[in-house]
Amino acid sequence: MNRRLGLASAVLALFAFCSANAVPHGSPRAAADAAQVIITATGSHGNVPKLTREDVSVREDRKNCTVINLAPFNTPASPLQLAILIDSSSTHQLGSQFDEISRFIDSLPPNATIALAYSMSGSARIEQPFTADRTAFRKALHLPIGPAAGNTSIYAALSDLIRKWPSSVQGRREVLLISDGVDITYGFFETQPYQNPGLQSAIRDAQQNRVVFFSIFVSSGRATRNNTLNLNGQGSLSELTSNTGGYSFFQGMQTPVSFRPFLDDLQRMLSQQYLLTFRPAAGSGFHSLKVSTEASGVKLLAPKHIYIPAAE
Repeated sequence: MNRRLGLASAVLALFAFCSANAVPHGSPRAAADAAQVIITATGSHGNVPKLTREDVSVREDRKNCTVINLAPFNTPASPLQLAILIDSSSTHQLGSQFDEISRFIDSLPPNATIALAYSMSGSARIEQPFTADRTAFRKALHLPIGPAAGNTSIYAALSDLIRKWPSSVQGRREVLLISDGVDITYGFFETQPYQNPGLQSAIRDAQQNRVVFFSIFVSSGRATRNNTLNLNGQGSLSELTSNTGGYSFFQGMQTPVSFRPFLDDLQRMLSQQYLLTFRPAAGSGFHSLKVSTEASGVKLLAPKHIYIPAAE
């Protein structure tokens, strides 16, 4: 009997620790024997029921893990950091979506901070650092250069954006990438999702720093008439977002007529995110991850790998 009470006390103590640190800063690891990851709950009809830790199961390297806590990201104590990265090679058609982008950022919680960057030659040019000032963000928004920008090495720019993320800004880290996903830095063949070193590096950087990527496909002049490049670009965007726990939005192979339905879905997804804390089954390094639920009509978006830092 005393043994059971001791075990219950230990579990309650661990639960209290994780709840108090529901929005950690810096390392993805919450404690010596706990790991954390951002997950998103989605449903076929939009709204999904509130989940508890009993609704979620975790497998790391095909081994079952103990779920410690599941904390919703919908409180004032869980701020959102959202960086919007625009591919500078995108066509000027993107300008017709600026009103929808403005409407979207206005719909975010007041404690959300937003940054704006444009990709150029493998770097992320920060036009507006993280701010809660929506007016300042709108003033920084401008048309991309267009096809004349050439190859912007979009995935190297994503890695650069992660490196430039200010350590002083706290909250969950999310990126909305607006691009055709085409990166010819390494050649035509390497535009395929599994052949592009820049894409794979960006995925690992995001997983290591617990950054979630979402994307909207827009056309660029260089790929408009090349279906192979368009398909490779869309495949690369899907690879990027599915591996980091996000989602890719497409409307055929052209710039969407309106971003509104996509941004409405994204706003809903951001409001249905959780911080999942679990006891890892393996040591430091990258490990495969599968998060699932048996809740009816609910699908979970989660990174496909998690990085566990070495113990200090």
